[in-house]
Amino acid sequence: MKIALVTPYWSPVRGGITTYVQELAKELRRIHAINVPVIAREGRAEANVTVLGGTATQFVRRASLQLERLRPDAVHAHGHWYALEAGLRYRRRHPETRVVFTLHTPFPPLGARRFGLRLLLSKANFVTGVSADLLGITMRTIGIRTRTRVTPPGVSVQPVNPLSIEEFLKAVGLENRSPLIGYVGRLVWERKVQGVTQLIRAMKTVRMSFPSAVLVVAGDGPYLRSLREFANAEVPGGVVFVGDVQDPVACFYGAVDLYAHISFQEGMPLAVLEAMASGKPVVASNIGGIPEVVRNGQNGFLVSGSTPELAARIVEVLSSPDLMLRLGKNAMAEVAARFTWTSTVGRFLPLYGLASRRRIAITVDLERDPYATETSFRGAKEGMPKLLELFEKHGVRATVFTTSDVCDRLPEVVEEIVRRQHPLGCHGESHDVEYISKQTYQWQFESLRRATETLKRHTGLRPRGFRAPNFSANGDTIRVLEALGYEYDSSVLPGRRVKAKRMLELLDFRMAPRDPYRPSRDDPAIPGISNLWELPVAENPFAPGGPIGLGYLNAYGVEKTIEAIALSSSDPCVFLIHPWELVNPPPGPIPEWMRAACTSNPSKLDTLLTRLGQEHDLTTIDAELAMVR
Repeated sequence: MKIALVTPYWSPVRGGITTYVQELAKELRRIHAINVPVIAREGRAEANVTVLGGTATQFVRRASLQLERLRPDAVHAHGHWYALEAGLRYRRRHPETRVVFTLHTPFPPLGARRFGLRLLLSKANFVTGVSADLLGITMRTIGIRTRTRVTPPGVSVQPVNPLSIEEFLKAVGLENRSPLIGYVGRLVWERKVQGVTQLIRAMKTVRMSFPSAVLVVAGDGPYLRSLREFANAEVPGGVVFVGDVQDPVACFYGAVDLYAHISFQEGMPLAVLEAMASGKPVVASNIGGIPEVVRNGQNGFLVSGSTPELAARIVEVLSSPDLMLRLGKNAMAEVAARFTWTSTVGRFLPLYGLASRRRIAITVDLERDPYATETSFRGAKEGMPKLLELFEKHGVRATVFTTSDVCDRLPEVVEEIVRRQHPLGCHGESHDVEYISKQTYQWQFESLRRATETLKRHTGLRPRGFRAPNFSANGDTIRVLEALGYEYDSSVLPGRRVKAKRMLELLDFRMAPRDPYRPSRDDPAIPGISNLWELPVAENPFAPGGPIGLGYLNAYGVEKTIEAIALSSSDPCVFLIHPWELVNPPPGPIPEWMRAACTSNPSKLDTLLTRLGQEHDLTTIDAELAMVR
């Protein structure tokens, strides 16, 4: 397979985009033996890298012609509109080509031009963002309508040579100075430089407690001169500018005692990840994607733009060797577990149309049987015991979202689920109301409160998670769940869109991310700042807008389901089971799909669970939640 990367920058131009594209290309070639030509606008040409220069418009034409010569199977554009436009122009002549676009920083205010950008972005097969925050901002301000996912950067950390650190400190005249507070970043963007200015101001207070403390700023750019003048006036001798450090991982992070990243504009700064991977305690701005990796008080500290708060945190950390050690140790573990280039590439493979090993979380929606002529719970009575036996056989720990009417009608079934230690979530009161998104906030609050109390009364456990009937959550649902103390929601099925009478839109999850994120309080399909986590159900690549689940397995077989899982763009792949899919279809008029999707024979699920244990990695909703919280 051939995947062309189209980027604004290549080395020696330094910055997050350059590093991201370089590491992505390296990993695709090294691990997956993929042919990866690179087309850049700025930088230095080398083997497999073509630098085309020119204005943005000229680059579009030149890059699309170069793509025509390369004939890639997929085009992955980065950062700037012109990189995406080149890929889309190539796809017009080769419509089978997948085009992926990755956001690295927010777009500036665009005015009326945002409509053109919306149209452009919506033409990509996938739009990804280096952080959920960046993706959410773009979705809200631009209004894109295409599939999305979060693709954070990774970190490559090699063993550090103490001699390299010693030589670096001597070269910059800091060998006998301590403690050292580090910052890495290009001094190019005003909002980022404003953060460095605040950091310099804070050093005045820090030096009252640590008179020999020095802020070491690594970076170059048009703001360097003004920052140096400000530092000399504000805190003489307290700030050293060391210019652009070619490989800060090799010498810079090991030389500093604490890393401080203060900024008012960020996507997902690689410098923060690199410092954490180097085992350094981090104090960083509570902005952009930083809170998605820095857990306040656990592996670092998050601060506002307030100079007194920033200074106090730096002093607090520097004053406690035990705290520094704990934060650094936790930071290193966090990055090693979640932010590697191997995992980053793994998120892109299905977007390129390549199969890969997935983490699978099995979930069950326990509810009354649909389309029965009278109220029926055959799925709960007959199907759920079969599921529990299969789960026991294969060592599966499933999350079961149950409606409260099942608890009232069949308490022994729910008690058995809990006895077998499967986590229990809430699925509302019943399926009598098809779309709770059509109801008011107050209706949803009272209904979910009653359902929550019923589950707790029958099991003694308060549910942590919720899944709306028919995936029908809206902004009111998110606010209700927050008010009731829920920790996560799993109501979003990316790609799903439902209209009433083909006109009134009941829900639109087409553009929802495929990975865990904090949803907006206005729209659960958009990343935001709610206290909940959203764990989306996996969209079926062979049935867009539908889930990967037992119904699909029964209808299309084990091999097709395994292929759907391997090509899923969700991480984890949340698999959906209805117990009524494990009983024969009810008599009377039913949708045609139910005749193929429902069977009392569990052999296909038995085989699938065996294959999943061999070819993929079984996980749980709770385990995934623990990773991101």
